[in-house]
Amino acid sequence: MCAQRLWPSVQALGRGLVSSRGEIIQQGVKAYNAQNFATHHHTQTHHHNTFPGNDRLPWTQRISHNARGSFNKVVTRSLQSGTVLFVKEFTDSENEHAHAVLRSLPAYHATTVTKDETTYSGYHHQAPQHMNVDWGKCSAEEVANGFIAMSQQCRYHPMDLEDAQYSGLCAALAARLKELSDNQLIKVLSALSLWPPTDATTTPNFVALWNSLDQACTDRIRRWDMSRMFLVADHWFALRLSRISMYNVHMTRILGKQVTSMGPSQLVQFLFYANLSRKLEPFIIQKDIEKRLIHVLEHISVEELGVIAMGFFKTQTFLKSEKLVEMMVAKTKENLECVSDASLCAILKLLRKSVPVERWKLLHGLLDSLLPQLGRLNNMCLLQVALLGNDLLVFHPQVMNVIAARFAEDIETIRLKDLERITFALMLYNFVPLSRPDIFSLVAEELRKPERIMEINHYPKCFVSCVVYLTSMGLFPQDLISAALQPSMLNLLNLNRNYASMGREVNELDWTLEVEGPPTYPGYRLDPDTRAQLTKEYLGKLPNSSAKNLTHQERLLLDVQDKLGAMMGGAHFLTITHVLPHVQMPDIVFCTNSEGEVMELPDEYLHLPPTSLKRPLPSPIAELRWNAVIVAGRNSFIRNSEELRGNVHMKRRQLSKLGYSVSVVPYMRYNKKSVRTRLGCLERALAEGSTLNTRGKVDTAWLVLKGPDQHQAKAVA
Repeated sequence: MCAQRLWPSVQALGRGLVSSRGEIIQQGVKAYNAQNFATHHHTQTHHHNTFPGNDRLPWTQRISHNARGSFNKVVTRSLQSGTVLFVKEFTDSENEHAHAVLRSLPAYHATTVTKDETTYSGYHHQAPQHMNVDWGKCSAEEVANGFIAMSQQCRYHPMDLEDAQYSGLCAALAARLKELSDNQLIKVLSALSLWPPTDATTTPNFVALWNSLDQACTDRIRRWDMSRMFLVADHWFALRLSRISMYNVHMTRILGKQVTSMGPSQLVQFLFYANLSRKLEPFIIQKDIEKRLIHVLEHISVEELGVIAMGFFKTQTFLKSEKLVEMMVAKTKENLECVSDASLCAILKLLRKSVPVERWKLLHGLLDSLLPQLGRLNNMCLLQVALLGNDLLVFHPQVMNVIAARFAEDIETIRLKDLERITFALMLYNFVPLSRPDIFSLVAEELRKPERIMEINHYPKCFVSCVVYLTSMGLFPQDLISAALQPSMLNLLNLNRNYASMGREVNELDWTLEVEGPPTYPGYRLDPDTRAQLTKEYLGKLPNSSAKNLTHQERLLLDVQDKLGAMMGGAHFLTITHVLPHVQMPDIVFCTNSEGEVMELPDEYLHLPPTSLKRPLPSPIAELRWNAVIVAGRNSFIRNSEELRGNVHMKRRQLSKLGYSVSVVPYMRYNKKSVRTRLGCLERALAEGSTLNTRGKVDTAWLVLKGPDQHQAKAVA
């Protein structure tokens, strides 16, 4: 297959790199190197100091990370324009694998092509003498044959399509395509893929040809049968233009109406091209596709199932049918010993997003089956295994230990994007694996390496997220935190619209540093105005009992507040507030004296700004004991356990750091119909974590909460 062509957007990015990346990288070097810090780089409250990780990082280097199961990222310079470009050294491995699966099976031979199969009877080893021909006076067939013969020479003598000597031929061909037969048109489309790739899809000769071919194929599509549609679509795949061609979009739209009548191989191939265009039209009824898949699943191989899974996942179309999900899990488990890494990756990605919460045991069972196979899987596939249970908080510690050990062993070859994902998975479960050396320390060391600078500047979100996850685990690499909060890094995040959500992570990082970070931290911080703006933007809302459409978590929080108010003698002893302004869900706060008796909250505390960090305040009247109650809802715990997920564990740790006694109310114990049961749950939670003297509080609350109902019952009687 020809090398991947660069899209205009990628080329534009490359030009931007030339003008702006140097300054960003240079500032990144300073942020990593303690000796380069100057006092004026910091806010006034921070003092100049040194900290670990003072490597001086070179930035004028070419990088190539060879990770098992991944493709390389390199920096290249166009010889013609001088533009620096980030490109994929290898073509997209996922799509190449999926296409190879199709090519390996007889059912697809007539509707797929490879470059090596492109041969024509009119081929001559010596280049035809067509340089001085007036192509405008030739017939359409002569022009097409001339182009095909010239294209054949690229096998042995690569030529530049943009050379001026070919402009006349390209222009004449583009203008005469409508006059060609269907077979000639397909031969021209195939011949175009023989030319070496141009700098972009918009170079004059290439864009004229492929746009005209795209229009000609699209105009004829409705008179072609499904096999010819697929064959032409495969030629567009050979050109690496499937995603931006009109033809592919029109073809998937037309064939989408026929999914219920497609045979097994047709359905697989249809979803392959849908994957390439990243779109399934809304009018294509998803349940019809799923219904058809249920019927054909037993007739396809697990590798074809991988192609199907990729088509669904890449179009963001996730499965709704529980029966189909069960069948996919079963077929995958039956073929774990022979399924390829790439196909398994695709299947796991789809299942992660498709298994309903009620069927979480399907994922745990699949992880059980995957455990003996982990040794043969590559790192990309291992990462998908590690992420499989994330959406439903399904945790398999044995699996995570094996994967963490493998990543620790291969960490120098792991892509930054994959380091970020595995760190996230470990943080989510608040899990410190058995791997030695410690994988978190290894991740931090890897982020400090000079070889990673270009990768970090290309994927700044991954770097910042990695640092946030490390701090969520209670680790504070000061040099990396400072690099993440440096102005040039923040500007880089702001330049990319896909990083819009990073404001929340940056804000969390800065607040976490204030709550738990070293008091002598010398590095970059968010300026006060920026932090105030971000905190206000991402501050969660306080629940209101009169509001409609309350979430389960909000109803749970209000119910706990009501019951605690009854236990303490009045709701005025409590407040729901964002003690930690960077945490979405608020908590309940109350005070006691040294004897454990409830005390009123100071007015000064109640009037603190919503976006402020609410530290316990001293009282001139009595020594107060400050308490925070975390109401832990459905998504606060690892599935089928009472272990807090990482973010909630961090919240509890930070509340304790501020000086609060912390109680956790678990929804699985509290969320019962019986009021008495709920009160008993609160009593146990408060006895374990708070300074409140709970003796007699349940009986008091029971009378308060049930009294009106009992009096009403007597009156009715």
